[in-house]
Amino acid sequence: MLDIMSQAKNAIEAYNTALKATSSNIANMNVSGYKRIEVSFQSVYEKVLRQGSAAQGNLGGTNPQQVGQGVSLSAVGIDFSSGEYSDASSLDLAISGQGLFIVSANDGNSYLYTRSGSFEVDSNGNLTSNGMQVYGLNASNSLVPITGLPSGDKSDFQWQSDGSLEYSADGGTTWVSTGYRIALTYFPNPNGLNQAQGTAFAETVASGESATAQAPGGAVGSVNPGKLEQSNVDYLSETIDALEFQRAMSGNLTMLRLASDTISSFISRLS
Repeated sequence: MLDIMSQAKNAIEAYNTALKATSSNIANMNVSGYKRIEVSFQSVYEKVLRQGSAAQGNLGGTNPQQVGQGVSLSAVGIDFSSGEYSDASSLDLAISGQGLFIVSANDGNSYLYTRSGSFEVDSNGNLTSNGMQVYGLNASNSLVPITGLPSGDKSDFQWQSDGSLEYSADGGTTWVSTGYRIALTYFPNPNGLNQAQGTAFAETVASGESATAQAPGGAVGSVNPGKLEQSNVDYLSETIDALEFQRAMSGNLTMLRLASDTISSFISRLS
């Protein structure tokens, strides 16, 4: 009975973690650039009651007798599949491919990476994403913060398909280059990135090092001006998963109560 209680406890903990991930996915389903948390399980086979035997002569062998020890989490990772694209302002940008925008929350001392192209120009002329400095390429193709932009509305800026940023001071009649192109990078294993700030991710040993920053095209993919990538969360699928996790938790709670009642009944008979 103690084994049953232990199995049920471990299963409840695993499904509770999965339910938290599903809850987070649903909560962020309307957040631009959000990538869903993906949870998978594995069976645990550890208890062997009797080893099998080999065949002898005309007699077949016997299979081992083994009892599963329950379930545990196999992996919790980030699903980096693309979300759908929606129309946005001319300053917004979406990536088609595996590329990531490069941002920094500490003046370039370290970098973070995001798929969220919902950009703003702050009062200091910095291009930002969720309050973080966005990085681009200058005329020398060096990675630099996109800063010193003229003041104006989001409609006074527009991206070109090659990633260059333009500005108009006359309501869109004449466009001039700001001297910047958006910088993109990618990772050997994006699923190994760590969630960091907002919808931004941090490099890890598992993700590998980021590729050299480059303009759109090639391995980093292309950009879609005036578009935003929505989250890749499917509400219906997440809801069904949540119901399944709750059902599994309920079943394991039943087993836990059954084992507890059996033990209590046995102890009461001894007294």
